[in-house]
Amino acid sequence: MEFDTGRSPAIQITPRQRWSIALSYFLIAIGLALGLNQRDASLNMSSVYRNVEAGITASYPARWLLDESGDYVFRVRDMSHRGYQTLIEMRTLPIGPDSAERNFLDHLSLQRAQVLVDYTVLGYDSYRLPDETWAISMSYSFVARDPSPFLEGVSSIVNGLDILTLRRGQALVITFRADSGIYRRELETLRWFIQHLEF
Repeated sequence: MEFDTGRSPAIQITPRQRWSIALSYFLIAIGLALGLNQRDASLNMSSVYRNVEAGITASYPARWLLDESGDYVFRVRDMSHRGYQTLIEMRTLPIGPDSAERNFLDHLSLQRAQVLVDYTVLGYDSYRLPDETWAISMSYSFVARDPSPFLEGVSSIVNGLDILTLRRGQALVITFRADSGIYRRELETLRWFIQHLEF
């Protein structure tokens, strides 16, 4: 009479099986590395915008949406975010004989205070451009409400930064806005954008 001890006989792995397992792990690692590389490449792809009339050539993330229909030269938005989508906008303003940079920023503030909820200027500073020239910057915040009727009560705090420089008889304003929760992270995109900007 034999009793079942509940133990199964030891499984023997042959050398060929060991090599197959090692090769499988190696191929999985290569596949993951290639996938991550492809993902990074697609995320870092850029498109080029040119406006001969304004004298601007700019690179922007390829997945962002380009818009030229407003009172600005162009605007790009990252539509993949929920809530307030990060945007970069460029506009040009004519310069009068006695125009000062601060006057343009004050004018923008007056306009925005009428249309943006809880618009607040946080401060002014200098901003160094890639060509070693200096521009003036203004940081601000406001509350944005979701335009969707289903999310009517949802609002988010948005941080913004305007960078203004005077070039070729016009004021060039670069506007950057992002949800306050991701603002610091998204500033890297603004720095990259300015590094690839020609005006």
